[in-house]
Amino acid sequence: MNRKRTNRNLSFGSIVFLVVVATVLATAGVFHAYIKNEQVEVARRTEKTEHRISQHELDIKTLQMHLDRQLNRFLIRDLLAQSGSDLVAIPVTEVEEIDANPMDNPLPDLARRGP
Repeated sequence: MNRKRTNRNLSFGSIVFLVVVATVLATAGVFHAYIKNEQVEVARRTEKTEHRISQHELDIKTLQMHLDRQLNRFLIRDLLAQSGSDLVAIPVTEVEEIDANPMDNPLPDLARRGP
């Protein structure tokens, strides 16, 4: 009965095995922490990029609003009237409509290549 107490249960091979397993587990833990940190960094960069995209979309909409306002016919007339410009509106009777089909009204051959 005393003999069992004096014998070592751990041999040299099992101690080496435990050291190898502990090293592998520690390496796996460090690698897991590294990967999680990289995921957080990618999420932060993605969020910054999405914020920049939304800001650019807002800037584009604002510019389109300003362009639409500047191209508004009635606002242009009011600005011209306020500035005292010599420009006047063209009467409707003076406006000619041009046919949209170019084959009905071909352009002249300025290079004189054709018959």
